[in-house]
Amino acid sequence: MLRLGCGHYSPNCLPTFSFTTQFWASRTLRAAALTIAIHYEALAGLSRLAPRLNMRARRRMILIVFAIALAHGVEVWLFAGGLYLASEVLELGRLEGTFTGSVRDYVYFSVVSYTSLGYGDIRPTAFVRIIAGFEAVIGLLMMAWSAAFTLHVMQKYWGDQGDR
Repeated sequence: MLRLGCGHYSPNCLPTFSFTTQFWASRTLRAAALTIAIHYEALAGLSRLAPRLNMRARRRMILIVFAIALAHGVEVWLFAGGLYLASEVLELGRLEGTFTGSVRDYVYFSVVSYTSLGYGDIRPTAFVRIIAGFEAVIGLLMMAWSAAFTLHVMQKYWGDQGDR
C-alpha cells in the first residue's frame, strides 16, 4: 500500500511502501526482465539463423515472423502464469467480470493486456492491476522491437533476392 509518510501532501513528504508492495513490485519487475531476456534471445537467435537459411526471401520472412509470434506467445504465457500466481495462490488481487478462473481466461486476459487491446470484459483488482499494467507496457515494447527487427531483416534480405 502506498501512503504518504506525513499524512498529507507536501514537497518534504516522501511516499512509503509496505514490504509486501515492495516485494511483489520487485517480482513484477523480474517478470518484465525475464520477458525482455526471452525476447532478446529469440531475436538474437533469429539474427544468427537467418543468414544460414538457404531459402527464398519470402519463406525466410514467414519463418521469422512465425518464430517471433512464438516468442510473444511464450511471453504471454509467462505473464498469465504470474497473474494466476498473484491472484489464486498469493491472493494479491483478482480478475473480475466475465472471468471463470480457467487457464483460458488467464491467457485471454494476458493476451488482451500484452497487446494493450484492453477490451474491459475482465478487470484486475488490487496488486493484479500493477502486473497487468506492466504487462501492457512490456508487450508494447516487445511488439515495437519485433517490428523493428522484422523491418531490418526485410531490408537486408529482400534487397539480396528478386523474390519478394
